[in-house]
Amino acid sequence: MVARAALLALIPFTGVLAFSNTIPFVAWSSQSSDLLNNLSLGARPNHGALLESIVSNGDICLYDAVVVVDHPGLRSSDLRTLQPSCRLSQIIKDAPSARQLPHVERSLGSSPDIIGFLMSRCGSLVVNVNPGSGEWILETDKKHVLTVSMPPVEGSTRYRKTMMVEHESLLSSELDKLADFTSNHLVIYSGSHIPLERRQFPPLSEYDSPPEAGVLYDATSPKAGILQNYQLLTPGLITSLLVVFFILIPVVMLGINALASIQSPLRSEAPKGYSAQEKKAQ
Repeated sequence: MVARAALLALIPFTGVLAFSNTIPFVAWSSQSSDLLNNLSLGARPNHGALLESIVSNGDICLYDAVVVVDHPGLRSSDLRTLQPSCRLSQIIKDAPSARQLPHVERSLGSSPDIIGFLMSRCGSLVVNVNPGSGEWILETDKKHVLTVSMPPVEGSTRYRKTMMVEHESLLSSELDKLADFTSNHLVIYSGSHIPLERRQFPPLSEYDSPPEAGVLYDATSPKAGILQNYQLLTPGLITSLLVVFFILIPVVMLGINALASIQSPLRSEAPKGYSAQEKKAQ
């Protein structure tokens, strides 16, 4: 009974761990696309399989431009913090064809070389876009593949939400520029894992620099507590606490109760008329 209760308590957290190694995947096109409408997802969508399914479709070369947006550290919860009225949400909402997958598995080094594939198959020209850093143009009568490298998003929940507002503005601005060049394009927007060396030695940039005082939080405010600035309850710690409180402690208590319920055998009484002194004298 105790084990059953523990398993039931672990079920909700097991669902959370199932999405710990996933990223969001969003794709849309400026025109109605059978490529996206007939996209095969499978029981457990995989980022590499989705890209391979897209680039292997013969309609991929019909687009004048294919935009591949890589956003390191992006989570589905980050996209949910965006306002429905923001420019990026409106672009996706108004797209004739769009697919949105909040949880897609992605392993390091498992994604196909979509850039090289489009270059060899469609003769596309590569244009590297660094949002907010300069102008870029597309050549007429040429197909292009645009690689957009977004700044990484990391940190506390409040900081991520603030950064997502800035990143959304940068990305939507580049997409508006693209719409001015061509009305026939495909956009693939997905997250990626931040490399380990990036986490250990984060280079400072205009996107990763600490916020100005009073912008994101107030150090003197009672709301700026340690739980809002640091992640104390990690998935591993929560799992350990659940195992201890719902499995180990009940088992220990059950053993203590079992030991406490053990009773010593009844002492046998001497027969009637038996005298220890007489027995000793004999």
